[in-house]
Amino acid sequence: MGRVSKRYASLKRTAYCRSEPAGEVRRYSAGIYARLSSDYSSKAFGQDRRNEARTSQEESLDVQIEIAKNFVEKFNLKETGEVIDIKECYTDMGKTGSNFQREGFLRLMQDIRLGEINCVIVKDLSRFGRNYLEAGNYIEKIFPFLGVRFISVADNFDTGKSGNENKQISSEIKNLVNDMYAKDFSKKAKIHLKQMREEGSYVGGPPPYGYISGRKGKRRVLIPDENTKTVVMFIYEKFIETESYTAVADELNRRRVNPPGIYRRTKEVYYTHASDGYKGWDKSAVERIVKSETYAGNLVQGKTRITARDEKNRIHNPENEWVISNNTHEPLVDKELYKKSVELCRNIQKRSSAHRHLAKECPIEENIFGGILYCGVCGRKMTRSSSVREYAGGQKARLYGYFCVNGGQTKVKVCPDSNRISKNELVKILSTLINIIFAVFINSKKSCIENGRKQIAGSVKNAEAELRATEAKIRRLREKESSIYIDYRSGKISQAEYIDFKMKHHDREDDLRKQQERQQNEIKALEKLSSEYLAEIRAMLNPDNKKDISRDMAESFISRIQIYPGKRMEVIFSFRADCLEGVK
Repeated sequence: MGRVSKRYASLKRTAYCRSEPAGEVRRYSAGIYARLSSDYSSKAFGQDRRNEARTSQEESLDVQIEIAKNFVEKFNLKETGEVIDIKECYTDMGKTGSNFQREGFLRLMQDIRLGEINCVIVKDLSRFGRNYLEAGNYIEKIFPFLGVRFISVADNFDTGKSGNENKQISSEIKNLVNDMYAKDFSKKAKIHLKQMREEGSYVGGPPPYGYISGRKGKRRVLIPDENTKTVVMFIYEKFIETESYTAVADELNRRRVNPPGIYRRTKEVYYTHASDGYKGWDKSAVERIVKSETYAGNLVQGKTRITARDEKNRIHNPENEWVISNNTHEPLVDKELYKKSVELCRNIQKRSSAHRHLAKECPIEENIFGGILYCGVCGRKMTRSSSVREYAGGQKARLYGYFCVNGGQTKVKVCPDSNRISKNELVKILSTLINIIFAVFINSKKSCIENGRKQIAGSVKNAEAELRATEAKIRRLREKESSIYIDYRSGKISQAEYIDFKMKHHDREDDLRKQQERQQNEIKALEKLSSEYLAEIRAMLNPDNKKDISRDMAESFISRIQIYPGKRMEVIFSFRADCLEGVK
């Protein structure tokens, strides 16, 4: 009990550390916080039930805020020398109290750090949070450290009032009870959710493409969507015909069928020009549909779960924990058609696995043109592809190529024609072009190498001068900080002015530190360049050189390569360090 009293006395001193002189009114800028958990908005309930729950939630949040406002109104009528001004209300709807990663609460904490809020009011401790350790940490440590007064109306708990020592123990007990309640409810909710799955009730979020949700007694069931069920049938039949996810996606895009996400939002099966630009199907969307057992009339649920600490993070459950229910709703495809699609999916996966196994013996090499190769039509960076070829003698070799993802796509029309080139073709054309450039502009190998060495040395000298200038700025900032600190300690400037300077000074020093680091790295790169880059020049100047182009060489001489359909190429040379300048 002695330790609690000392701790609470410390808390009180912190809360009053910025109090006004005697006789003046102490004003608090308060933020009201209200939260309602996701108990009734759980996925275990149907859409209608969730809509009813959401309306109830909004009303309950309003009640919590109204209780806090009534408390403030009565508090201000008392002649205590203190006044609470309500600055803003912060709410979290459908959020668990087991963690504090909630949008409204995080916004409240941000305003507290900015100094806009120094009093937090909640209806009761359970609305603040149900995690015993974290709730206690905020109430006993973080809020006192930040000089924030915490008030729980229903619990009659106020860290700004004397005589709350016993109530401090009471709040700790309530936090512990709230924590136990949250864990107990979580277990019961999981059991209830599993039971509903086993009964064949659909407990997922939005229904899958081709279905809408409805109710059959107490169960939430899937009902065929008359608008899109024919599209699902078409996807399965086209997949059996083409044996390709991409071919099906291309056909849907040619017909301008909206993908599931767009249909869910617009309720339009086909693209209309009145809406935004067409955003078509990709092969992953087709793959999800032809692999889903839902379209055969069965439900497979419980594949993933969320954690209370991070609701956005999903954990994949092992297959033996999945809940499979057969014949729960009307199928959109017959069982024979579904079996054929599953068998095709397995064959595609086997072919891909065999291809990956073959590739193990041929590791992937460095992407030489990764930073400089672009599509000349749409401007998108070219994507590298690779495949392993096995020759008659058993030798294996990895072949590389580059292609534009937009090229020839039906999903987007910015690049209508296929645009591809192999690495061998690219290197052959580029090597010939570079040799021609050197042959035209360079008469003396020795002059070129010497000029390159001078240019690099000059670049190093300039970089070192810039680094010294940056280091001088950092030293002057430190001297300025020392001078301001002396002024603050001697009373020439206020603490607020000193803190304002410190904040700005810290940002400026961070920028200079980053600039210093960049300049140091640049000097190291130039020192490396003095040997490697000049070696590249010597190699390129040698007409008998058969050396392949390296990444350093490509990025040294070239700033951008644009590839056009038909293997037409446009090269923009950079000649890094201007090594060829003045050499004709």
